[in-house]
Amino acid sequence: MVTMTADVTEGVKKMTKKLVKAGLYKSQSEVVRDAIRQLAFKYDIKNAPSLEEVRKITAKAVEKTGKTLAQTVRELRDED
Repeated sequence: MVTMTADVTEGVKKMTKKLVKAGLYKSQSEVVRDAIRQLAFKYDIKNAPSLEEVRKITAKAVEKTGKTLAQTVRELRDED
């Protein structure tokens, strides 16, 4: 097993402690691991594109539209 470090809000820290105290998990690390597993399941991560595929798709979109990803995101935000 490897160690990861993450910055979380005080609320998230309190929530993980409550889940452990309630006996639902053995440790805060177990809470985080389960949350990540649930996210992977929710987003069907096995079928998600790799970072390289995302980069290729982004490059193709930039080439087609002549706009960077950041420009497109700003435009979409401005629409709302």
